[in-house]
Amino acid sequence: MTDAKEVAALREKIAVLDREILERLDQRAKISKRIHGLAETGSSIDVNESEWLNGLVAQSSGELPQQSLRAIFGEIRAAARSLEQPARVAYVAPDGGFCHRTALAHFGAAMTGISSPSVTEALDEVVRGRAAYAVFPYESSVDGLIQPSVSALAKTELVLVAERVTPATFHLMSRGVAAADIEKVYATAHAHAACQRFIDTELPRASVIDVRAPVVAAELASEESLSAAIVPEATGRAAGLESLRENVADDSDLLMRFAIASARPAIKSGNDVTCVLFSVDDQPGSLFGVIKHFAERGVNLRKLQSRPISHSTWDYVFYVELGAHVTERAVVTALEAIKRTTKYLKVLGSFPIAPSQAEGSKPNATG
Repeated sequence: MTDAKEVAALREKIAVLDREILERLDQRAKISKRIHGLAETGSSIDVNESEWLNGLVAQSSGELPQQSLRAIFGEIRAAARSLEQPARVAYVAPDGGFCHRTALAHFGAAMTGISSPSVTEALDEVVRGRAAYAVFPYESSVDGLIQPSVSALAKTELVLVAERVTPATFHLMSRGVAAADIEKVYATAHAHAACQRFIDTELPRASVIDVRAPVVAAELASEESLSAAIVPEATGRAAGLESLRENVADDSDLLMRFAIASARPAIKSGNDVTCVLFSVDDQPGSLFGVIKHFAERGVNLRKLQSRPISHSTWDYVFYVELGAHVTERAVVTALEAIKRTTKYLKVLGSFPIAPSQAEGSKPNATG
């Protein structure tokens, strides 16, 4: 039988701890603002975030799962980053979609967002100096690498500086409406298509109304009675909606891998990946002649894919991901050797491996 007095006493202890946590967060925010002031004078404020997070997790007693700790401190770091370096970030539309939510998760709610209709235009915002970063879909568990994204990046001098892996999870959300009473469902065309089987099975009498953005779907569902929205959970909650059904997409396991690009390269974290494009002559042993340089130097080849070159018949470029930072000696010497045998060679950037991948999850992503 539950001891109500003991539960109440424990709740009070938690309340005291929560107030202490809030006080510490306020102190942390003040320090971040001081760092921002120093940054304006030209001082470097780069931090090895992977090393910082791994160090914190290693000190844990184990009471909280590592995944929870990483999520909590990841949110704290995102909030601090927005205070230290308020960023202008271009992301691929629509507002409230997975790309937008990823940008907010990485840069914090204080970021200035620039919604762009395509990857090319998001990157162009950075090239022209109107944004410091571009966030765009990079890989899909269904389709693999998103080739237009890779091609668009390769045409610029920008470099990859970070990645984030996000579940492509849609929720059916409303404001206090039972699922059986729903008459209208608002969703983007993408969400509608991704959740078609659920809609046909669970909401056969509801009218599905396509809208331009998840944030619009959530706002309409919050304003109208007997209405719901199919949106990412964070977008719905921002509009005051609650989940009626979780993970309603037909492909319930889809993850999204987003890339973050900037004009300034990322510092080495100790657990990095480097992305490279190259092409070789069409002759026996030419591909082996390239990848052997990585093997001889102990550089792990995490991924190797080929894709056709635009406007060229039966000519291919190879995409590789190396398990190391581009500044590491083994990678530097391998690339120097490769330059002598490739027709084309471009380093797309180096960045810390996303925590979910560092822990062994499969990298996935779509837009």
